[in-house]
Amino acid sequence: MKKYAITFCALCMGLLLGSCNKDPEYFTLETYPDEMHVKCSVEEIVLNKGVADQTAVTFTWDAATSPMSPTDLVTYKMCLYPSAQKDSRSEYIDLGTNLSYSLTHDELNTLMSQWVLPGQAISVTAQLLCNVHNEQRYIKPEESTVEFTVTGYEKYPPYLYMKITTDEGQQLSQRLEQRQLGTGIYEVTLDMNPCKFHFTTSDQDYPAYGMADGSDAEQMVYCTEGEISDFRFEGQGRRTVIVDTNNGFNDCRVLDIVQLPTPGLIWICGNGCSVGWNTNTSTGRLEMVGSAREPYYYAWTGDFNAGGEFKIGVGNGWGDPFFFAPDYNADPVTDHRLSTYRYQDNGGDVKWVPSVSGRYTLTLCLLATDMWTKFEPAE
Repeated sequence: MKKYAITFCALCMGLLLGSCNKDPEYFTLETYPDEMHVKCSVEEIVLNKGVADQTAVTFTWDAATSPMSPTDLVTYKMCLYPSAQKDSRSEYIDLGTNLSYSLTHDELNTLMSQWVLPGQAISVTAQLLCNVHNEQRYIKPEESTVEFTVTGYEKYPPYLYMKITTDEGQQLSQRLEQRQLGTGIYEVTLDMNPCKFHFTTSDQDYPAYGMADGSDAEQMVYCTEGEISDFRFEGQGRRTVIVDTNNGFNDCRVLDIVQLPTPGLIWICGNGCSVGWNTNTSTGRLEMVGSAREPYYYAWTGDFNAGGEFKIGVGNGWGDPFFFAPDYNADPVTDHRLSTYRYQDNGGDVKWVPSVSGRYTLTLCLLATDMWTKFEPAE
């Protein structure tokens, strides 16, 4: 019996060693020839911010066919990547059954900014894949590629410069910064008198933003050369200039925003809210809730008490200015009037009295030409 066991083990070992010497067999997919022959409308392009929303490149290709059935649905998708670094490819874009695809200067520049610095040329590969939708068998996607060279531009410079010419002929320059980096929305607050002005992206004359011809007084045009049309300001006083360089806006607005004594310092107090009669506390601080285009909205969310009183402070204590209610016992639920802050001696200690209890959001609009409040239930 022992002899049979030894013989059986030796036989199994031989079979095992024999199987190790045999090459493994893999399932392979057929590779089909390129029927699509994707083409690019340009071999080389320098992107232009001045025509950011216009077509920069167009890809076209021939229709692919199914190797299984002429009735199979064939769809396409495309990605782009640096020719020398395929791992950095973009997300695939589903193109359906279309036989062409275009990118604007802005769209292509957004991709380029992930791979190379502005002003540097880069070789880019567009990869087109076709997917054959066959119910019985998986068919390997067909691939077609084309290369072209792109040079991008700086989409959002760190600053803009407001080039001002007063009516007396004095020339001034003010730097605008982005309140939120990467938004392309620039802001500066300054004292203004009647003047004309435009914007540049550096201390040089170009590139520049001037007033667009044939549009309203807020729309801008991007200039790399030639005459620059100036904006015009006729008022007087402290103003906030907001420039939005993004497509869809591309405008300049000169706004009269209520300037807080200490920027960002605004708070609620009173027994009509959960803060109580405590001045300038972190729990009572109103937050700026407007976007970079609208830095004049402030709000506080908390518990309000029906029949109690509250007011809005903008200083450090009781002797500093407040936003007061429009009338004694004004109900914020129904009365949305708002005037600029003042000292108590200049009109009395006029407070709001909410008619409801619960968690609410009180919002203030501090646009001097359109001041108001809003009182809404909070989640």
